[in-house]
Amino acid sequence: MKRFVVPPNWPTPPRRSWVPPKTWRPDPDWPPAPAGWRFWVDGKGNTVRGPVGRYGGTSRRAVLTGAGGIALFLAINVWALSAIGLFDGEDKPPQLQVAPVLDDKSPTPTVTPPKVSPTVPKPSTPPPPTRTPTVKPTVKPTKTRTTRVPERTESRDPKPTRTTTTPTRPPVTPTWRPPTREDILREYCRQRGWDPDWCNPDNWPRNTSEPSTPPSGN
Repeated sequence: MKRFVVPPNWPTPPRRSWVPPKTWRPDPDWPPAPAGWRFWVDGKGNTVRGPVGRYGGTSRRAVLTGAGGIALFLAINVWALSAIGLFDGEDKPPQLQVAPVLDDKSPTPTVTPPKVSPTVPKPSTPPPPTRTPTVKPTVKPTKTRTTRVPERTESRDPKPTRTTTTPTRPPVTPTWRPPTREDILREYCRQRGWDPDWCNPDNWPRNTSEPSTPPSGN
């Protein structure tokens, strides 16, 4: 795994595994890094190339320039090979193939026909008889019919239901009559503890000379 190493004269990063962003650049006020400082190392501390586009690593321009140079070099080689092949085909005259001339005095070879062995017809064997498959009839299961016995229902005479009638009482309207003068006087005497007969106007004395104090209840 690649790790970014900060020079000793720079501020300490927030953590040991800190990696600078793609657009990060050191502060101009910081002192320059020591000459030949290794910004990127692997897990064993060996110097490695940094990621493309990160500070201290391979720049994108170098990568694009190298890729463009390789593509241009390949294109020039392909064009040169095709041009050389095209010119070579026009300059070279067609070569004639010379057949060797045989001497007439040499004996002509005699061709001996190959021996052909007579073909013996093979006895034809009759084809084996074809077996017709025997189809067994499919036995359908017979459905058993179940006879339903009708249920016997007992007929019962309905019992008469007793109905009880409650007599309705007519609403009783309370009768109220206003209290009379005698009732008011009687209630007044009862609250005073006097004899109720004294509250009766008929029992009042006719003569004014008689005492007007009410008699005691005793």
